[in-house]
Amino acid sequence: MPRPRKNASQTEGEADPGLLGLPAALIDMIDPALPKTSQVYGIMRHAIVNLHLSPGSSVNEKLICDQLGISRTPLREAILQLQSENLVAVIPNSGTYVSRIDLQSVFDGQLVREALELKVVRLAASRMTPQFERALDFNLHRQHRMWSDHDYTEFYKLDEAFHAMICAFGASAYVWKIINSAKAQLDRVRWMSYPLVSHLDVVLKEHMAVVDGLKQRDPEAAA
Repeated sequence: MPRPRKNASQTEGEADPGLLGLPAALIDMIDPALPKTSQVYGIMRHAIVNLHLSPGSSVNEKLICDQLGISRTPLREAILQLQSENLVAVIPNSGTYVSRIDLQSVFDGQLVREALELKVVRLAASRMTPQFERALDFNLHRQHRMWSDHDYTEFYKLDEAFHAMICAFGASAYVWKIINSAKAQLDRVRWMSYPLVSHLDVVLKEHMAVVDGLKQRDPEAAA
């Protein structure tokens, strides 16, 4: 795979946008008390999915290590995880690049997600508890608030947390881990649609319908 070309609007001497590293909002997120690799993976994945690191851009390992105050080892381990999800491509004698969005992977991710989540939400409906109802209501309340504020970043986080909660309750956190890995390419497409208010309306209404079905202990209505 050849090194990605510069954009037509990018003149000689200008910095490649992909070499600018991580956005400031993500830099202070490393907790020294927790394993570094998983944290770096989460930060990098967030930056790629939210298009802070754009498709085709170069990953500047040295700059990112300097920004996060880490050695190369946790970053490279995180890159291996991202590579397994087809979010980055490691090119020998060239470097690491953010992968282009692959439509087949988007389709596959949607297929895996729908199949597993439909099963999980049915299981969750059969074992609902008052405590879990309250947790869902709290998440949904916050989704409404972020929707009203047009805070797409926080809405996305709550959207992810909503599905992760149901997976953990209906089956296990491991099931969400499988889904999360399979939908990596899909997530970038989802993020691009978030600024569309009509899309957020649809997502919010779908979540409300899921919660209503779960509260009724009705597997089919929840699914």
